[in-house]
Amino acid sequence: MTGGTRSTAAAISTPRALTGLAPYLLALLSGTCIALPFLEPRLYVVGWFAFLPLLFAVEDRTLKQAWLVGTIVGSVAWFGASYWIADFLTLLKGYQAPWNYLLAVAYWLYAAQLFALIAVLFQWLRRDGRLPESWTFPLLSVCAFALFPMLFQARLGEGQSHFLLGLQAVELTGVYGLDFAMAMTAMLLYRLLRPRDKPVERWGMFAGVCYLLAWFGYGLYALDYWEQQITSWETRSIGIVQPNDAPSLEIPAPPPGYSRARPPEMEASRRLAERGAELVVWPEARFKGFHYQSTVREAYSEQVADMGSALLFHDVERERGEDRLLYYNTATVLDEHGELAGHYRKIKRIAFGEYLPVISEIPLLRQAVEGFLGEFLREISPGEAHSVFTVSGMRVVPKICYESAFPEFIADSIGSDGQGKIIVFQSQDGWFGHSNQPYMHLYSSVLRAVENRVPMVHVINNGPSAVVRPDGRIVTRTPAFAAAEELVAMPYSERAGGSFYSRHPHLFVGLAYALLGLAIALRLLRRHPAK
Repeated sequence: MTGGTRSTAAAISTPRALTGLAPYLLALLSGTCIALPFLEPRLYVVGWFAFLPLLFAVEDRTLKQAWLVGTIVGSVAWFGASYWIADFLTLLKGYQAPWNYLLAVAYWLYAAQLFALIAVLFQWLRRDGRLPESWTFPLLSVCAFALFPMLFQARLGEGQSHFLLGLQAVELTGVYGLDFAMAMTAMLLYRLLRPRDKPVERWGMFAGVCYLLAWFGYGLYALDYWEQQITSWETRSIGIVQPNDAPSLEIPAPPPGYSRARPPEMEASRRLAERGAELVVWPEARFKGFHYQSTVREAYSEQVADMGSALLFHDVERERGEDRLLYYNTATVLDEHGELAGHYRKIKRIAFGEYLPVISEIPLLRQAVEGFLGEFLREISPGEAHSVFTVSGMRVVPKICYESAFPEFIADSIGSDGQGKIIVFQSQDGWFGHSNQPYMHLYSSVLRAVENRVPMVHVINNGPSAVVRPDGRIVTRTPAFAAAEELVAMPYSERAGGSFYSRHPHLFVGLAYALLGLAIALRLLRRHPAK
């Protein structure tokens, strides 16, 4: 009688593993929840529970089944978050249906392996039975997102731009600490619903709760602190020129009534200067001719000097190398006197868009590919160093488009002397059509402002462009898919800027690597894990 009672109690208290289609339906739900905050950032709260269905879906799965679950999660997540890939391939590379869609599917399936890797490694580690699952899963998530090679880099936390309370502590850890907090939240909820009466899990959950309390407690403190600080700052007048030019593989002729020496952007800049702009920023552009024609350089210098406002613009630069012409994506600054303040050459390039991985490093193979593709592939050479321009009393750190996706890279550009710096991103997102991508690009760059506690200006050719405060609040945002010119009063202090993360950008993720490496080593050393 007693034995029967114990058996019945055990059956009631032990959760049943999911069977049939349930795990795969949960995988679909998890992928959808991961994508939603990227598509609509006001749904940021969904991201904090996105991993919960995945945790149920992999419960008691084999490694092969865990891989399938993770692949489904990742395929849905990346399809939702980057549905514009097919349009990008058509506009930038000219690939037409069905090839653009086939390549897009191949990319989504490849990117999905990030989540498959998380699911498989988590299943393998949890079989040990003596490691705290509540920490191994968040560590896996952080490390996988940091290490997995992607064409378009993204972290879960970059869908949280509207959740100001949750953003503030990234000045200590970068976006990876936010990813950890999100994965930890899902893991703690999972453990509440699937409790395990083991000391290691109890201590793991306790430590996880402490991490979240510290994360949000710091957020409350930092929001109040930065609100008080920024209120006392002066403002600087920043002019944004958003031409909304159509993307083109060819070098477009100037619009009727304009010339290379006097483009429409210069006319808009003059109007902004008359309204008091101290610095005018143009977006990334295909070709202006500044680095090719002395008449264009002279005309720009004269017009900027006449305006009395500094100008930051983008152009294609050409230079003779040892065996070929080198092309650079270059940001150029003219100060308020029309004098050249310096150049910055884009360092982080888009694979397959601006260069061919591996092939570019083999001269004979590169020459053969270039000879076949011709102008269709004009490889962009990388720059070598960060640049800081002092113009209009501000220390301007320019970065170009794709570079905003690399948090450590941006933090390195701010470094230990962040006082008085502002980040300026120049982007051309017309290659993604009338999609959600330009919004996603802007909102992800908001985290770079908070991580480094500097003002951020992001000017996108087709919009939306914006100016963002160091606490993540958007000062002004222009409309998307329309021409615009905007004068923005940007809060600025020459004594503020920089953060713990900008001084130590590799610390948190390095610690995550070390802890995960230790967990894997312990798992490998235990030949007979607990069952």
